[in-house]
Amino acid sequence: MTAHQPPRTTAEWDRVREVKRRVLSGDPFAVEPADHPEVRPEIVASWRRSMLAGVDPEARHYDVAEEFHPGTRLGAVAQPIMNRLKDEICDLSCWGFLADRSCRLLTVVVGDFPQAARVHRQNLRPGMCFAEEVMGTNGMGCAHETQRAFLISGSEHFRSDAEILTTTGVIIRDPLTKRYVGTLGAHCLREYGTTALLPLVVEIGRSIETQLLESRSHGEREFFDAFTSARRRNRAPVVGVSRQLCVVSTRARALVHEADEEMLRRLAGEAGSGTSTVRSSLSSGVTVTIRIHPVPQPKGEFAAILVLHPVGEHTTAGGDESRISGEPPADFRAAMYRAVRQCRSTLLTGERGCGKRHEALAALREVAHPDDIVELDGAHARLDPNGWLRRLADALRAAQAAVLLVHVTDLPPELASPVASLVRDSRVRLIATAREGEVQDRATLLVRESFPVLLTVPPLRDRREEFATLCASLLAQATEPGEQPPKLTRRAVAALAAGDWPGNLRQLSQVLSSARVRVDGPMIDLADLPSHHHRRQQAHPLDEVRNAERRVLLAALREAGGDRAAAARKLGISRATVYRKLKRYESH
Repeated sequence: MTAHQPPRTTAEWDRVREVKRRVLSGDPFAVEPADHPEVRPEIVASWRRSMLAGVDPEARHYDVAEEFHPGTRLGAVAQPIMNRLKDEICDLSCWGFLADRSCRLLTVVVGDFPQAARVHRQNLRPGMCFAEEVMGTNGMGCAHETQRAFLISGSEHFRSDAEILTTTGVIIRDPLTKRYVGTLGAHCLREYGTTALLPLVVEIGRSIETQLLESRSHGEREFFDAFTSARRRNRAPVVGVSRQLCVVSTRARALVHEADEEMLRRLAGEAGSGTSTVRSSLSSGVTVTIRIHPVPQPKGEFAAILVLHPVGEHTTAGGDESRISGEPPADFRAAMYRAVRQCRSTLLTGERGCGKRHEALAALREVAHPDDIVELDGAHARLDPNGWLRRLADALRAAQAAVLLVHVTDLPPELASPVASLVRDSRVRLIATAREGEVQDRATLLVRESFPVLLTVPPLRDRREEFATLCASLLAQATEPGEQPPKLTRRAVAALAAGDWPGNLRQLSQVLSSARVRVDGPMIDLADLPSHHHRRQQAHPLDEVRNAERRVLLAALREAGGDRAAAARKLGISRATVYRKLKRYESH
């Protein structure tokens, strides 16, 4: 077995299991794929992510969303193909899964083979989650996480109960919108896993994508043709909106946020049959002139292509615009502090773990005593919706109150309207937090748009100049009252600032907490940090250039929604160069 092939024999599975045992017994922040050449690097990277997510390798339960509704367009279009898949995988002793874009099971088909009864006893049902952060390393979860086809064999799985399996995963994209819509997988007992399994799943995935395209109505195809044509003709940002869809060009992603969709949809619906021009303000703080080009649609429907031309600069809280925004850390904080002082309700968004709650608490403590800050978690509202709503209403009525509302978009749908009303009428200092990139239903949009101020907390990788201050703040928070917090040496700060920090502030806090328990004195030095930070600090000077190149490349991919061709155009390099660099940085 080489590090580039999945294990196939009992001896190979045993060797991988031994490596996994060593990895799982160590510090997840110190795990480096290069340190374990016996195992495929993408598998070790997945183990590390699973450890950081807190997945229990000995767990036996499955995470199932009880109120899950599997009736999606993907499920309806793919079901005939899934039925045919049942016959095709019969000879391979396999069973097939189709999951939505959150990696929750939509449908399962089980072939007619001797061990089929064993599969049926697992009580597989819609809503079951296969995401890597929930189930650990598995074919569908890894495909969902990395957005590429995956095969996991035997002991490569993170959970012990999955070591008897070979699992696969292939992502499915809507051919028109290019958006990721779900994951297809086929699983079998590991001894039946063959090299033919993954190509078969890839082929079936492409068949589902073809059906997704063919299922589009004539009006939808006209809409996407018009959007594609406008995107090619215009250097300006382009947005396409219909009653059900909103698609944006690469140039528009920096301007148009999810909070703008309903406003743009309203403009398109009111445009009539002729071309028109309006001027409006976006949630990003930019004023734009919008040229609206209607696209003919069947009776009762509408669609339009919107070409945006920025005409103003970012506004501040004292300006005429209803929303403010600032991307760099200093600008972001200045805008947030202005909004808090003016009692303007503020919604903070950003990547998971980037420090939204940390920043919100810091701002509220500037204007209120810590004992006067009321914190409510939207995710807890499901336990007692009426009681939770009463507590929020009481907090917002208190004259001197400062309110922190975390996970605001995790509210039960029935609370969306009353919470939005309370937020709009609020006259106290209120900050809420929500994850960036969440699926936006009408209830979520209603809550998000009730906040007059929308700000994005930058990820940790974009805040390297403030690492010393940030680390000092985190160490102070973790210190018992009456104790003196330890300090970081300059080279320790430099080593931390050179990291990639995919886990953002949460990961940094864990590293600092681990370092703190290793030292008895007042200083945390380089040797007290996880070993991979030592290696990074001692690396060749060119490594910093490579790290910078990697960050730029990954940022371009994020802005392009994972579209490598678009990222290549943005960077002015060929698509082949993008693939080569991704392979070099193990980011593909």
